[in-house]
Amino acid sequence: MKSLQYSFGSRLLRRFSEDRAGASAIEFVLLLPFLFLLLAGTVDLGQGLAVQRKMNQIASTSAEMVSMQSSWTRSDISTVLSGVSSILEPYDLTGLTVLICVVEVDTKNKATVVWSAAYGATALSAGQASPFDIPDELQEKDTQMIVTRVQYKLETVFSALFESFTGVRGYEYDRHFFTRPRNSNTISYS
Repeated sequence: MKSLQYSFGSRLLRRFSEDRAGASAIEFVLLLPFLFLLLAGTVDLGQGLAVQRKMNQIASTSAEMVSMQSSWTRSDISTVLSGVSSILEPYDLTGLTVLICVVEVDTKNKATVVWSAAYGATALSAGQASPFDIPDELQEKDTQMIVTRVQYKLETVFSALFESFTGVRGYEYDRHFFTRPRNSNTISYS
């Protein structure tokens, strides 16, 4: 009787080890979480790169628009800021800050704020020292500089999941853009 059980058990084991019909399903189930994580990471990174491109667009577009005219009104600048902020759509505009600042660099290379306007933040006061370091190669005597700073934090669906791996929740952006006035050496604001 024991040899019959032994023989039946060994045949069953041998048959099970030779049968590969369910192996693919088991391998797929084991790999599925890793494939999902890879897909989620790709989607998350794609969103991060898309927003990075939009941040660069907002910074450069706002500075270039301001540089095109020698005189601006508060309502015109408000319209510009509202318009460039829409570049970020369809992403949430909450937390987006855009700062446009016109600075003047004196002969001692000290930059001072001439005027400033902001979206989602507080504008800088005229006469205060510029919080931005103007690159030496961009400074020109008796010419103002337009500086834009765009900041944003993107939290995606998967950023909470990846926080345990990366230690960071979401993506943080801080972009600057520098340019000079196009039609005159100064830009007025009233």
